[in-house]
Amino acid sequence: MTVSSVVRVFIMPWTKERIAVAAYFAILGVVYATWASSIDDMKMLLGLNDAQQGWLLFSGPIGSLVSLLFASSIVTRIGSRRSLVAAVSVYLCVALGLASCFFFRAPIPCWCVAIGSLGCTGTIFNISVNTQGGIIEKKAGRTIMNSFHAMFSLLCLCGGLLALFAAAAGIPVAYRFVGVLAFAAIVHIAFFPSLPKENDIARKVKGEGVRRPDLSLVLIGLAALVIMGCEGSINGWVGVFYRETLAAPASRIKWGFCAVCTMMTVGRFLTDGFVNRFGGVRILRIYCTFVATGLAIALTSPFTGLSGLPLHILATVGYAIAGFGISALVPILYSKANRNKSMPAASAITFVGSMGFLGCFMGPPMIGHIAEATSLSLALGIFAVLILACLFLRLDDDA
Repeated sequence: MTVSSVVRVFIMPWTKERIAVAAYFAILGVVYATWASSIDDMKMLLGLNDAQQGWLLFSGPIGSLVSLLFASSIVTRIGSRRSLVAAVSVYLCVALGLASCFFFRAPIPCWCVAIGSLGCTGTIFNISVNTQGGIIEKKAGRTIMNSFHAMFSLLCLCGGLLALFAAAAGIPVAYRFVGVLAFAAIVHIAFFPSLPKENDIARKVKGEGVRRPDLSLVLIGLAALVIMGCEGSINGWVGVFYRETLAAPASRIKWGFCAVCTMMTVGRFLTDGFVNRFGGVRILRIYCTFVATGLAIALTSPFTGLSGLPLHILATVGYAIAGFGISALVPILYSKANRNKSMPAASAITFVGSMGFLGCFMGPPMIGHIAEATSLSLALGIFAVLILACLFLRLDDDA
């Protein structure tokens, strides 16, 4: 890939609408990272064991399941632009409530409500913003979805680095939350007028009737469930893994999270060019191998006989490889859902997004229960095996 092609892919196509959609991916990334990087802080604050934390985090998938009852109708009937603006507004308020739980050391029921509400509103946010990304991709006439998810990863990295520096400086989690939410609110107010208004993807066609996903779309949804479950589990438990399994000091606990976010950002900025040249299915299979290999390195590092800094570096290298592998998987699936012919694009993206976000919220609590019964390394290793199943997906390589 020449320098001119990189410029053509990443600089020239950035229209006003595309920048606005990318800004909302950035909001989702920085707020999600702020929450994910604080899960180990929540565990310490409340004095929970792995199973108890798993039960508490299970509030997220419950909220996500509730939103599935009406998310598709909202996005389809009022359009992805309006649903995105409304979902982000509520999402930021919910995240502020979560910050209050840290500040006041709230009782468990308050945490459950806050985490469940975050799962509910986050699902609608995720579906709406990816539908908006699908509109821009269709206008571009080629795969650009990875560039949007790159903005998500870039701000995830910023959120992880902020958590790293805040932990080293002794800044309370609640203050970090409030600062991030103030930034997100400013971005929201600045960019919502520039979101795409022509929502032909979500427009209801008279007499169209209800359509069901075909086998190809169901497979894409199941892959999204596994892949986002893996991503959510890594992000949610990597801090605990470094603190408890690797006995890392406070200054290194966020290393794994930052490594994942860094390589996801790099991978997503590069992968659109690879997909357009080699095809989505081939890239999907190669990157799944990266994920499994990286997790194998990271999770077996405690058994290598290393300790201290060499151990933490080895684990971080493994997480970096896994992060690069994860980078392209979800955007490829969204692009394929956007091109699926069995359902309108908004409904297809809603279906895949719902499955994926459900996996993202189900993964962390499932890991907690398995880790309590066995070990955290074994629990996280389950996803290294599950993600290899994506190697056998039979999908049309149209992107």
